[in-house]
Amino acid sequence: MERQSGYLIDVAGFPMVPPSHSRPGTSLRSHPSGRPHLSEQGSPMAQYRQRPLPPIRGSSAETARRVSSCGRAVTVIHRPSLTAHEEEAMSGVPEVKFDSFYSHEELTAFLQAAEAGADGLMRLDRLTETPEGRDVWLATLADPVAGSAEHQPAYYVQGNVHAHEMYGTSAALHLLHALLTEPEARRLLAEVTFYIVPRANPDGAEYALSTHAEVRSRVAIEEKLNAVVPEDLNGDGMILNMRWEDPAGPLTEDPEDGRLLVPRRPGDSGPFYHQCMEGTIHEYDGGPLRPAVSNYDFNRNYPVGWDRGTDQARYPFEQPEIRAVGDFLISHPNVFAGIDFHGGTPAILRPDSMPDEEINEADLALVLEVGQMGERITGLKLMSSRDYRASWRTPNVLPGNSKDFAHFGLGLSWYVIEVGWGLSTAGIGPDESFDAQPETRERDFMRRIMRFADEHAETDSRVLFVPWKDYDHPQLGRVQIGGLTRAATSHVYPPQMAEISAGTTSFIREHAAWHPRLVLSGCEVTAVGPDLYRVRGRVANVGRFATNVMSTGLTSRTHEPVQVSIEQSEGAEVLSRQRVLEFPAIGGGGDFRPLEWFVCAPAGSELTVRASHPKGGTCSERLIMP
Repeated sequence: MERQSGYLIDVAGFPMVPPSHSRPGTSLRSHPSGRPHLSEQGSPMAQYRQRPLPPIRGSSAETARRVSSCGRAVTVIHRPSLTAHEEEAMSGVPEVKFDSFYSHEELTAFLQAAEAGADGLMRLDRLTETPEGRDVWLATLADPVAGSAEHQPAYYVQGNVHAHEMYGTSAALHLLHALLTEPEARRLLAEVTFYIVPRANPDGAEYALSTHAEVRSRVAIEEKLNAVVPEDLNGDGMILNMRWEDPAGPLTEDPEDGRLLVPRRPGDSGPFYHQCMEGTIHEYDGGPLRPAVSNYDFNRNYPVGWDRGTDQARYPFEQPEIRAVGDFLISHPNVFAGIDFHGGTPAILRPDSMPDEEINEADLALVLEVGQMGERITGLKLMSSRDYRASWRTPNVLPGNSKDFAHFGLGLSWYVIEVGWGLSTAGIGPDESFDAQPETRERDFMRRIMRFADEHAETDSRVLFVPWKDYDHPQLGRVQIGGLTRAATSHVYPPQMAEISAGTTSFIREHAAWHPRLVLSGCEVTAVGPDLYRVRGRVANVGRFATNVMSTGLTSRTHEPVQVSIEQSEGAEVLSRQRVLEFPAIGGGGDFRPLEWFVCAPAGSELTVRASHPKGGTCSERLIMP
C-alpha cells in the first residue's frame, strides 16, 4: 500500500476511504502461502512438487502489522534486504565462465555448486534422462518465504536445444547467477518462480564439443549405399573433413586464405578437391557420396504445426528431451512466459505459425509490445520467422517449433532469442548476412571470420580450423583430414557472451515482471440483520498480463479459471451464491470482478476470502464479523 495525501491506495489501485470513514468489521490479510490446486493432484510431473525448496538459512521474513484506512489490520510479510550473512552465503554461487563453453560434467558441477551456495533459493532436479544416459537438469529458483514455488507465477527458460548452440547454456546460466546473487534480481524471486533448463540437449552438445562434427540435434545413422558414416579415423578425437584431389573436384583453396575451400570459378588453376565428412563409406561402389546422418531437429518436434516433411522424427514429441519439456509445461499451469535460447543471425523471434492478419489482434499487439521492449533492452532485432531470411526468398515457415507450441498451444508469452553465431562474432549483421550473395558468404564472410579468430587467438577457445593431415583411407586411398569445423560459422566467440547475456537477462527480468498478480480489494463486512452479514469486495489482476496471458490460453488444456472462495469458521453459513466463485479470466492492468456473499454467523467469528490462479498467485483476507 502507498499513502497519498492522507488516503491509502490499495494494491489494486482503488482508493480507500480515510480512517475517519472506517466501516464496521476488521480483517487480517494473510500472506499468499498458496494451496495445492486440485488439477495438480496425480500430475505426471508430480515429482517436481513433492520436494519443496529448503528453508532459507540465516534469514527470516519480517512481519509488519498495520491498520488500513478501513480500520482493518493488515499483516504484510516483507523480505528484508540481504543481510551480511546472506551476502556471504550468496558468494558460494560460482561465477559463470565466458572463456569457453561448458562440458556436461562442468555444467553439472556448476549447477550442483550453485544449489549448494544458493541458501535455499534453488533446487536442482532431473527433468529427464537422455538416450545416452545424461541428465537434463532443471533448476527451480524461488524464494520459499513467498510460498511454494509451484503456486507462484512462473517463467521458463531453456537453452542448447541444438547441439552446437552451447552459448544458449551460457545465457541461461547468466540469468540463473543474476537471480541468485544480484539483490534487485533476487527480489523478483519473491514474486516469480523461474524454471531454467540450461541445456535441453546434453547428448548433442557433448557430441559437438568433443568431435567438432556436424550435427543439428542428434545423430542417427542410416546405412545406405555410398553413405558416409561419421568416424574418427586418425584417432585425434575429432570428426572433421576429408578432402582429396581430383581434376573434376568442385572446390579449390581460397587464394587469400588457404585454410578455406571455396567453389571453383572459371579460370581457376587448381588444385581441385572433393570434400566430405570424416568417416567410412557404407557399401561404397564408386558412386556419388551422400551423408549417412539423419540430423533430427529438436525444434521441429513440437506438436503445433508439426510437419513430417520437415522433421525427420516419426511423430511430434518423439524425442524424449522435447517430450519432457512438453510434459513439464503442460503439467505446470503456473508458467506464463518463457524464452528459448538459440544461435543464428541475432534476433528475437516471435510466434508466427500463421500470418499476422490471422492472429488475434490483441495478442499480436501484446507480442509486439513485449518484443519491442526486448529489442530496446538487448539491441537484438524483433523479427517474425517468416522474415528471418533473404528478402528475395519466400516466407520462412518453421513448423513444430517451441514458440508456436507455447503461444498457440498453451497461450504463453514466449520468444526465441537467437543470440548470434560465427558471422555476428565477426561483425556481420542481419541485414548484411541475409541478403549476401553466395560468393560473398563463401569467400568474404569466411575470410572475416578467420581474420577475427586470428586477431583474438590468445583468448579464443574455439577450434575453427585443424591443419590438413595425410591419411590412407581404406576406400578412397590417400586423403587429407582436417579443415574448418562447424564452430567457424556456428559458434559465438565465448567472451562476447558476457555482454550478450547481460542484455538477455535484463530483458527476461522485465518480461517476468509483467506476470499476472491477483489481489483482493475493498473487502468489507456489513451487518444487515441479527447475525446476518453481507460480504463484498473485488478480486483484481494488477499484473500486466491477463490471467490467461494470450487469448489462446483460454482454450489450452492448461487453462484454469480464477477461483475465489469464502471459508467460514464453525457456526457460520454461506446463504447466497456458491462458496467458490469461478471466473474464466481476468484481464491485466487492474481489471476486476466484484464479489458478494450473504453469511449467517455469530458476532466475532471469522471468514477468509481467498483468491487463487496458477499464473496469478494466491491472496487471502481474513474478516471478523462485528
